[in-house]
Amino acid sequence: MSYKVLSLKYRPQNFLEVVGQEHVTQTLINAFIKDRVGQGYIFTGPRGVGKTTTARILAKGLNCKDSKNGNPCNKCTICNEITEYRNLDVLEIDGASNRGIEEIRNLRELIKFAPMNSSYKIFIIDEVHMLTNQAFNALLRTLEEPPSHGKFIMCTTDIHKVPDTIISRCQRFDFNRISINDIKESINSILLKEKFESDVESVDAIATKSEGSMRDALSILDQVIAFSDSKINFKDVQNILGLVSSEIYFRLTDSIKDKNAELLLETLTNIRQNGIPIADVVKGLNVHIRNLMYASLNDGINILDINKDLKNEYIESSKLWDIRDLLRITEVINDLEVNINRSNQPYIMFEITALKLLEMDQTVFIEDLLNQSAENVDISEKKNKVTNNNDTKIKVEKNPEVDAKESDLLDANDTMNKTDKNNDIDVNINDVKENNVDRLKSKNNIEEDISSPDIDFIKTEWIKIVTMVTNIRTSIGIVMEHSAPIKIEKNILHVEVYNQPKFSLDLLNKNKQIIEEIASKQLNKIVVLNFLEVHEENINSDSNNNISTVNENKDDNTDAMDSVIELFDGEILR
Repeated sequence: MSYKVLSLKYRPQNFLEVVGQEHVTQTLINAFIKDRVGQGYIFTGPRGVGKTTTARILAKGLNCKDSKNGNPCNKCTICNEITEYRNLDVLEIDGASNRGIEEIRNLRELIKFAPMNSSYKIFIIDEVHMLTNQAFNALLRTLEEPPSHGKFIMCTTDIHKVPDTIISRCQRFDFNRISINDIKESINSILLKEKFESDVESVDAIATKSEGSMRDALSILDQVIAFSDSKINFKDVQNILGLVSSEIYFRLTDSIKDKNAELLLETLTNIRQNGIPIADVVKGLNVHIRNLMYASLNDGINILDINKDLKNEYIESSKLWDIRDLLRITEVINDLEVNINRSNQPYIMFEITALKLLEMDQTVFIEDLLNQSAENVDISEKKNKVTNNNDTKIKVEKNPEVDAKESDLLDANDTMNKTDKNNDIDVNINDVKENNVDRLKSKNNIEEDISSPDIDFIKTEWIKIVTMVTNIRTSIGIVMEHSAPIKIEKNILHVEVYNQPKFSLDLLNKNKQIIEEIASKQLNKIVVLNFLEVHEENINSDSNNNISTVNENKDDNTDAMDSVIELFDGEILR
């Protein structure tokens, strides 16, 4: 049969036809123009990106009598001989098959002879990294000082296996993976020449499957054309290449997001029954998660080489996700991708991992938990109506599944005696629910109760108030350690907060009702707190003494604080 595969039929024959390697071809063209062609070159890069093809074009450009700026004419006898691999002055050596020292010694002997009918004797060594160390050592001297008529062009996919002594004696060119857009343009051009029709999705799928290799893309195209009649459709491409539909990935992520076990099991069953290679599914799922993360960023979707409809689908789906959750899923999938090839039961491993992701909780910041807790307390206070008296109570739920029982708030002395290291009371932030005292915050009510406690008495009791608040909400108590009461007007107690960031002051104001209830209980008087922000330059000596007193006399709550730090892997800033 005289049929020629597409990768050979449409192989570039000059520098201008090489796709996606302009940084290499332009440099070589300029070298010809300036007459600065080196004696040795080494081309490195992924498979199928044009390394060996460029080496042959360079060989033709050196020996062609009618070359223009290094581009061969491809019409003369020498060009035709090199194209057909029968020119005696251009020798191609497979490094994998001729890797020993004897082959390199023969090469050294051959290069001594002048070319027969060409300008240069050129050696193209493909897969040069396969040579032995002894062969590399034998090549060094000849490579460094070849005869004037000798040129070396070496190609490799693993440059790190080539000794530095070899690389340093050559001009190194790094070939890049070819972009998907360049591959699609080449495929469309070839389909036009071959008089074949195709839809956009099919070309996109072939270009994506090639992973930056033009040779792989043309090989896939050859396979698809052989399967199809007169037109290539996406369904045929899917069947031939075993591509996983994007619908499956969206169903997987949607089921994880919505905690829909039924949809997840249905999708997993579909994957198993259709015999889809599980390694391809995992790899595609990782790409799918990456696309969702890009779609959630500004202009990130434009980076993706996918069609417009699919871009819109990713944009809509990304709105439902927190990027922190996507990052956590990616970590799980990456681990799965590493281990699944070594598993005897890859389908079972994938299914178990999917069920694990189904049970994954959403990411929540600690600040959000604290704010949510404060909001729950406010809502609870509005629902309950408790008459204000000296026996104000705080309701604590020890177990969400058991009806909470009301307990009297311990007085200050009892509380302080029971907060040592041996007292292990586990009170969850979300489990604290306040008895709701009628605040009597209206102007009239405050004016009616004008007999206020003495400020000196309040300063003395403030240490106990801070301790009691710390036992209920450690985060609030830490901030209150940097506060001190300064005066009381009617029932309004003014408290200065020293050298604290704005979010700490906001935390106090959000939880003011909790602090007010505790203060009212301790002082036997309803008080309304007014927190004042004060920085270092405004602090007077009396206030500093108050802060020192609080810090010296505060209870040792390190056990609870250490537990929080260990749980959330954080630190407390003081």
